[in-house]
Order: sequence, then structure tokens, then C-alpha cells
Amino acid sequence: MKKCILFLCFLTIFFAGKTHAQKIAPQPITTGKWLQTWLLCGPFSLEKPKDAFQQWDHLVGFNNDFLIKIGGEKNPQIKAGDAVRHATGTAKWMLHITPDSIIDLNKTVSREDNICAYAYTEVQAPEAGIWFVALGTNDGGRLWVNGTEVWDAPGARGLTVDDDVIPVTLRKGTNTLLLKVEERGNRWEFCVRLFPFSTQKLTSNGDVFKVTTKESGEAELASELSTTVLNELVQSIQYSVRDNQQKSILTEQRSRDFAHPLALKISHLQPFTAQVDILLKNGEKLTQLIPFEAGKRINYTLFAQKKSGYRIALASTASASEQWSAQELQRWLKEISGAELPIQPLNQPFDGPQIVVGFNEFVKTKTEATPPAELDESFRYCNAGQDILIYGGSQRGTMYGVMAFLENELGCRFYTPTVQVIPKRDELIFNHFDHSEAPGVRVRNDFYYEAFDPTWAARNKMNGAMNQRQQPGGVEAYWSVHTFYPLMPPAEFFGKHPEYYSLIEGKRTYDRAQLCLSNPEVLQIITDRIKKRMRESPDYLIYDVSQNDWYNPCQCDKCQAIVQREGGESGINIWFVNQVAEAVEKEFPNKFIGTLAYQYTRTPPKSIRPRNNVVVRLCSIECCFAHDFKSCPENQSFLQDLKGWSTLAPHMYIWDYVVNFGHYIMPYPNFKVLQPNIKTFQENNAIGIMEQAAYQSRGGEFAELKAYLISKLLWNPECNVNEVVDDFMVGYYGRAGKFIRQYYDLLQGRITPDTHIHLGLKPDDVIFAGDFVQQASKLFKEAEKVADNDEILRRVEMASLPLLYLKCRKNPTFSRVDGTYLKFNTIVKREGITHFAEEGAPNVEAFHHWVESAK
Repeated sequence: MKKCILFLCFLTIFFAGKTHAQKIAPQPITTGKWLQTWLLCGPFSLEKPKDAFQQWDHLVGFNNDFLIKIGGEKNPQIKAGDAVRHATGTAKWMLHITPDSIIDLNKTVSREDNICAYAYTEVQAPEAGIWFVALGTNDGGRLWVNGTEVWDAPGARGLTVDDDVIPVTLRKGTNTLLLKVEERGNRWEFCVRLFPFSTQKLTSNGDVFKVTTKESGEAELASELSTTVLNELVQSIQYSVRDNQQKSILTEQRSRDFAHPLALKISHLQPFTAQVDILLKNGEKLTQLIPFEAGKRINYTLFAQKKSGYRIALASTASASEQWSAQELQRWLKEISGAELPIQPLNQPFDGPQIVVGFNEFVKTKTEATPPAELDESFRYCNAGQDILIYGGSQRGTMYGVMAFLENELGCRFYTPTVQVIPKRDELIFNHFDHSEAPGVRVRNDFYYEAFDPTWAARNKMNGAMNQRQQPGGVEAYWSVHTFYPLMPPAEFFGKHPEYYSLIEGKRTYDRAQLCLSNPEVLQIITDRIKKRMRESPDYLIYDVSQNDWYNPCQCDKCQAIVQREGGESGINIWFVNQVAEAVEKEFPNKFIGTLAYQYTRTPPKSIRPRNNVVVRLCSIECCFAHDFKSCPENQSFLQDLKGWSTLAPHMYIWDYVVNFGHYIMPYPNFKVLQPNIKTFQENNAIGIMEQAAYQSRGGEFAELKAYLISKLLWNPECNVNEVVDDFMVGYYGRAGKFIRQYYDLLQGRITPDTHIHLGLKPDDVIFAGDFVQQASKLFKEAEKVADNDEILRRVEMASLPLLYLKCRKNPTFSRVDGTYLKFNTIVKREGITHFAEEGAPNVEAFHHWVESAK
């Protein structure tokens, strides 16, 4: 018995010694194949997180080198079965071979929380060079390759395959990988594989270089890649640094020491852009554009405790709109801070800091900027030390800069002509301002009733109008539309000259007809009358010569010969308008003649091009507005016409539609198409966009929100729509905004790929079927319950008006009984709503008759 026991002890010691002496066999690298053989060691205890902020950092104790007694994390001497002693015990290196991709540390090491473990393996590289280590971990971790730290990811995280892809340099033959992974709770696991180097994978997983800024303000060109990898990868770099005005201030070329400080000589914090041109050793070239800030941060106080040492300064050459915007700035700063900044001439002696409004010699000296053109609507606001400079083109650019400063830096919102949100602040301390914008569309016409208010339009950067109006900064006005008969009234001419009007089925007529455009006398009369209009009303930018708002173009032989040659009615229309434009060009060199591409003239002509002083207004009236132009089959013919006109017309102006003209006051889920359609217009070189809406009175469906959102999109088609909508919901509806937003989402969610809506959407449409009305009604009841005050409640009731209208239309009898009709009428009367549709009074009368006569 004793011999047997001694023999078993001998075997135990023998095999333990064999395990202790056993090193892991290097795994040959196979592209994309998981590393399945590992030596695991742990657990090592860490401290439990004290607060939520620690989820972004490693657990306390993770940075301890638990392998210090066996060479340390950078040079560990590891064999299967070796013991690692640490402060709270001993852990052994255990061989583990996983059958799949993921190593589950909960199963193989421990199920405790707030611990870490090591995983070690070796790989055999066929040649020296750069490889990618692709790994995922749960939770954070750190990786060493051949003793060099190449990756560190602190914080809580779930496992994602190939979550991090790290370029590393491997030597030919055996290479070591040591991974350290922490555990915070729940799953604890990792997976690793390797890929050969490719430039595509390199660039898809991040940039080669970045610019970091120290506390001192000094900027450095840096890289997430190790120095070894950089030297192996990069042959040379050439970089140039430009300031915010695109002035080159630093250029350098390097073939070593790629990560280094940038020799920028700057006194205060400001923005820059670095362009880094990289030549790789494999001959490929990469270019990076890196925006960054550098310079010393010095804090300045614009106002504090209802006091300010600043003034608002204007040059003697300041335009009327610049003077108005200075007053706006003064007004809203006082409401925000309680401090009233004086408006003074720039040349008046002043020892303190100032907000300088408008471009002038002072601004030129401080910024070295080129004087902007008067009509340039782009702007910049920045600081030069403690001074704040706001400037752009004098007509509207500076004004828009002031409004952007109020909105971006002070949180002001101008939602409607009567609703502003102006936050109160105890102080404003800044160290850096530098912001520039330019309009995405030249002429921006938000055609809602709410948007016609000139002050609101100026505050929200809307510069387009159908007719002249007195607005700060003025407007780019378009004189009239459908002008054939206003210019040549049948009552004046048809009796003696029926040949001036359409030939239809062999007979001259003016009844819902057009002009005979091939008649030279018609051309002369139109030309003379347009010239007269241009002389009498010189403030318009565009003067209209366009078809009446119906069909029946002239069918005479001369007209149809041009139509046949150009492939459609647009041909003779452009042929005619070009001659008018040529006749007025000498006397009015900076004005345009406008015409329509509308209904029967929408398709562009084959060959004739509009003259350079002709603006073509393309209309989208036939389109589906449930889906954007690019995605909807019903919109493809319009998209082709848009692209056609884009190549022909030097100036294209879009007439788009954003409401249901048959039912202004009815739900109309078209919000999702607003941005993509405006971007499509912009891509096709539209100089102007008019979004025709509910323009005769208040009451259009979501009119306040849609007018506000359209103003943002016309100025910046790339703006974040959800952010604008969320901001409006909270700012305009207060606590009720949560439920109004849910209604908004409910309504927009009724659109499917097979749902198509047009300008004549009806109450019995399928999108309003099912329980839509019931769900929407519940949301508005909740919104009314939490309305902050009576004013907010009125806004909520206005938002509910389309739903009340829909209920009256769908079930008129019940709407009289349950109070829906009464509530609808109460809101309509209180808010002064006169139009339920474009038609006006007849439609209002028909609505009331529909409800009141229903049985």
C-alpha cells in the first residue's frame, strides 16, 4: 500500500513538472482564423467602482503589474502550470483551447466581479511586417505584442467581434500576445484574430494621424499607432496648417519622428485645419484633413451679476440691417443677463472690451479677412482676445451672424412671430468663439402665413418673398406668377385681337387658355409691359412671364412647329421668354425674367437653353410627398425633369409644396421628405426654393413647427432635423411637448413604402384607418393635462386642430354629439383662422354644411 502511494506521488510530481516546463506552441497565422489556444491566469482582485463616472476608466488596481515577479507585463516568462503569487493569493497559468471564437472567462477563470485576468498566446508569422490584430473584449482591457503595449480600452463594454483593429509589427517567426481583461459583472469574454495589412482596412478603422492639444495650448501631431508601426508603415509625410480663414501658416515635410509638436506661433485659442499627405512605404498615398484647436485658453466674462464691461460698437458705415441687428443684440442680451450694453460708434474712445458688429477697418486689422461683398450672406463671429467680432456682407450677412450668435452661444430661439425662448443666465464666460456659416440656398422663401412676418423672417434667415415687404435686410422678391393674362387681359385685347390667344380645336379662345406665343405682336406687348413694371417696381429681383394656372396652350401651326422641334410645350415657352429677357437685359442688367416649368411645360426642351438672365421655376405639384423624390417610383419622372433643367438652365428656382391644399387643417405626414427633397434641389443647382404652404391664415397642420423647420433646412440643408424638432417640442410646448412629439411620430409612422400621398389627401385615406384617431386623441388628452399654463394649453389645442378636423370629417354626426365640433369651432374662432383649404370661404362653408347636415 505504501509503495502504491509513493508511486502515485511520483506520478503527480512528474506530470506537474512536465506541465510546469511546458510552453505554449506558437499558432500559425491564418487570415481571419480565431486564435483558439491560450494560457489563462487569474483572477486578480480589483476595487469595486465607487460611482458611475468610473465606468469610463479602468477599475482601480487594473494598472498594477501582477506579473512583476515573472518578468512583468512587458516581458513575462510564461509556462503552463506556473504559479503567479499576488497580494491576495496565487493564480496559475492554465492551458485553454476553445472550440469556437470566444474565450469565456466566466467558465474558465472565475464568476466573481471586479477582477481581471491575463491571456497569453504565441503566433508564428511567415514574414516580418505589419498585421492587424482584431479583437473584442467584455469588459475593458490592454494588449501587449512582443512586450510593447499596442492597445488600451478602459471602461465598461460589451463584446463585439473585431471591435478594435490594431496595426502591429510582427517579426518573422514567433511573436507573443498578452491580453489583460477586466470584469465588472455579467459576461466576461474575449476573441482575437489576425489579418494581413491592407490600406483599406487601415483607413476604415480610423485615421493614421491626429492632432492633440496640451493644457498649455501647444498642438502635437500624434498617432494611435505605435512608433514601431509608424516607422514600418510610413515613408514620409507632408502637412500644412491653415487657420479658420484658410490662410496657410505652417508647412513641413518629414521622413522620421512623425509624431511631434507643431511649431505654431499663436497667442490665444483658435481653430485650425491640418492637411496631412501621407506616402506609405508600399507606394500608396493617403490624405487626412484634421480640424483642431490650439493656443492658450484665456477666460473672458461677457456679463456676470447683471453687469457687463462690454459695449456694442458700429462703424459709421454700418448698414441699416447692421444697426437693426445691433439693437437686437442689445435687446436680447439685456433680457438674458439684466445688463444693458451701450451701442456706440466704433471711433468713440472706449477702454473696455467690445462686440463689434459689421466688417470695418478694425475687424480687418484683427482678422486680416478680405472685405465681404455687400450681398454676401455668409458670416463669421469670432473673438480677438476679449473683443467679439461679428461680420458678413452688409446687407444681410452681419445680421444673420448676430442672430446665429444669439442662437448658438446664448440659446435664444425665435419659434414664431410671437413666441421666443430667451434663457436667463447669471454669467457668460468664454475663451474662444469662431464660427462661420454660408447659406445652402441663395433665395429662401418659406411660404407659411407665420413666415411672412418680416422680423421673424429676418431672425430666421429667410430672404425670399413673392411680393415686396419691408424687412430688415430686405428681400429677394419675385414679382407675381401666372402673368400671361395680368399682362395681356382678354377684356382689353380679345375683342379686337383674338389671334393673341390660344387656338384650340380650330377656334381662338381666352376661356381658361393661354397666349399665342409665336405671334410677334404678343411678344412686343409683353416686353413693353414687363419693362414698364420693372421701371415702376425696381426693387424686385425677378419679374415673371409665365403661363396661366391651367392648360390649353395654343395649337396654331407656328406655335406647334416650335413645340415639335423642342419636344414639348416648354420649348416655345423658353423661346418666347428668352426674347423678352434679351429685350430687357441692356436696361436692367442685374434683373431676371422668370417663367414656369409647370404641368404641361415641366419637361425640359431638347436643345434651346434659357438665357443667363432667365430663371426657370420648376414645380413639383404632381409628386408623391410621402416619399422623397429619389426613392419613390411615382417621382422618377419629376426627378428626370429636375436633372434635365439642371443641365440646361443657368438659374433654376424651385416651387415646392408642403401642405394638403384641399385640407390645410388635416394631418399630413410629409415631414420625412422635407430634408431629402431640399437636398436634392440643392444638388441640382437650385438658386432659390419656395415652399408653398398654408399662406392665407393661421391654422395649417403643424404650421408653426413646419415653418420653423423649413427655415432651418433652407439655410442649412444638412441640419439635424430630429434635433430641431425636439428643440421645438420642448421650447414651444413645454412639458406637453413629450406627448406632441409622440403624436408627431405616430403620424409620420403611418407612411409605408406602399403609401402615397399627394396634394389632395382625403379624410378617408387608408393612413387614417384603424386606431389612429383613438391613439392620437389619447396623446392630446395627456398633452392638455400637463400643459404648463394657459398659453401653452392654447398651443396644444392648436396642434390638435387637424385631429379635430379629421374626426369631424370622418364622423360628422358623432363629432356634434361628443363636443369635437364645438371644440373645433371654439379654437378656430379664438385663433382667427379663415382658411381650411386654399379655396377659402367656399371650403369653410362646405365643411360646416358637411358636419351640420349629417344624419
